[in-house]
Amino acid sequence: MRVLMYASSQRWLGGIGNQSALLARELVGMGHEVTVIGFGGPISTDVGPHVALPRRIPMRGGTVRFRPFEFGYYTVAPAGNYLFALPRIIRWSANPVIERLLRIAFPENPGGHGSQFLRRTSEVVNALTGSFSTTAHEASFLSRLLLETDSDDIAQIIRIRESCDPDVEYACDLSLVPLIGKLPVRRSPIVAAAQGFELVWRRGVPLLPAIRKVRDRISLVVSASEANIADNLVPIWGRIGGPIRTEVVPYGVGDDPDWQMPVTEARARVASHFRETGLASGWANGSDDGDTPFTVVWLSRLDMEKGPDLALHAMACLRDRGINAVLWLVGQEMPGSTLGAVIRQKVRWLDLEDRVFVVTSAKTSRAKAAFLRGADAFLATFIRSEPFGLVLSEAMACGLPIVAP
Repeated sequence: MRVLMYASSQRWLGGIGNQSALLARELVGMGHEVTVIGFGGPISTDVGPHVALPRRIPMRGGTVRFRPFEFGYYTVAPAGNYLFALPRIIRWSANPVIERLLRIAFPENPGGHGSQFLRRTSEVVNALTGSFSTTAHEASFLSRLLLETDSDDIAQIIRIRESCDPDVEYACDLSLVPLIGKLPVRRSPIVAAAQGFELVWRRGVPLLPAIRKVRDRISLVVSASEANIADNLVPIWGRIGGPIRTEVVPYGVGDDPDWQMPVTEARARVASHFRETGLASGWANGSDDGDTPFTVVWLSRLDMEKGPDLALHAMACLRDRGINAVLWLVGQEMPGSTLGAVIRQKVRWLDLEDRVFVVTSAKTSRAKAAFLRGADAFLATFIRSEPFGLVLSEAMACGLPIVAP
């Protein structure tokens, strides 16, 4: 079967990128032909389809060896071309400079400090003009990228589509459907995932009217849970012209050895990470005073809809009840957001500096697995958009008990 995947690949969409990469990897492993079109840039994940990926090959005696395989990956509609509302010729001329700034803002090197670049830039611009709004700018950018895609980018997508001649087309995010709707009609079914789109339209992008115009081209919408359908799809049926056929396909994780990393190794990696980033203290520093605290891990991107502040109040309640516990709050800061600074300030206000460790530098799958395997329990505080996020499956793969709304 030939599969054409359309992936949201802006670097700050970690979960969607990871899930798309894992799906592509497993489809190829099953013998299917997969072509991936990434909108905005390469998927920023160390299991992404833009790099060689290992295929597990069972050997005699239960051992496993690996060999790499690759498949078609194309990047269209570079994010730099859509960041600002400028004439097209100026945007294309400035693209090399903007792409360089994006690489500084979102470095591939996990140890880099460029992730603070856009936030600092927005702070400077706001101080000078008093007119920069991160949320408003993000909505405008996404509207231009998804709803006002340049004709040259549409033409490139059409050429890729014709060359791979897909049997089925898969949109990793329902918000990509309006863009796919601009392509010529084919007989191949279009399947869309109900993930991420709610973040787009709740940020002010006029997405639902655009989906309504092309809803008849959607053959199936897949969701990770019944709760996601109830929370995010059912409320919009009336606004997009009625229900669309839906199926629940729970999130899975790749069969990767790191999910079963020895706990001693995981905790050693966490302790080393904390020492390198200056967060070493108490248990995290590898000390053992005879009363090792119960360790809770929270892992997601630092965004308001993920509810990281709720985790802080939970830790304050545990402290007030005399329970010896610490929290590893692990997440990537959103570009232009000051939420990370707010969370750190709130840690100080609640006198939790010896109990809460905010980590924004763990960006590889191995580092993520180490924090999960080294903890005693996983805490999810999603407010609405992810009743069953990918990270819950990852926590389960690591054998953690989960506390979730």
